[in-house]
Amino acid sequence: MVRPLAELRLIELLRSLHDRQVEHVVSGAVALGFYGHVRGTANLDIIVRPSVDNLRGVHDWLVELEGHMADDPSLRFGARQRSKMFRGLDAAVVTKLGQVDVVQKLPGLPGWNQLLADSERYELDELSVAVIARSTLIALKEKRASPQDLADIEAIRLLDRLED
Repeated sequence: MVRPLAELRLIELLRSLHDRQVEHVVSGAVALGFYGHVRGTANLDIIVRPSVDNLRGVHDWLVELEGHMADDPSLRFGARQRSKMFRGLDAAVVTKLGQVDVVQKLPGLPGWNQLLADSERYELDELSVAVIARSTLIALKEKRASPQDLADIEAIRLLDRLED
């Protein structure tokens, strides 16, 4: 039997990040939605400030949301995973509000200060959301070049042409 995907409660996830004051930039398919290209996704990709205090906040936030590791649902998100995040590793965590992929390293990912400075700001349900710059997302997707990445790039560029 195939299990249905957990619901992604995006606004609640973003609000809880804001309430916890976790410094992050939205990436992935959710970023595409902010640009105007909506496609199905089961997770929220976030790139987080790699400071000790912020990573502690990410850890506490994921524990509060009853996080379990996506690749091993029997494993709760805890101190061991926090230690891995402190070493710069990514984490895919299923929470009661949906899956969150915490991204810290990608080939070509700019440093945090540049990433944040280049990010685009959107308002959603009275929240100000930092979203990865289109040019940065395109560059990251070009490096990976999966069929989905290439389709996403085409959609972003089409939307940009339509806006001009």
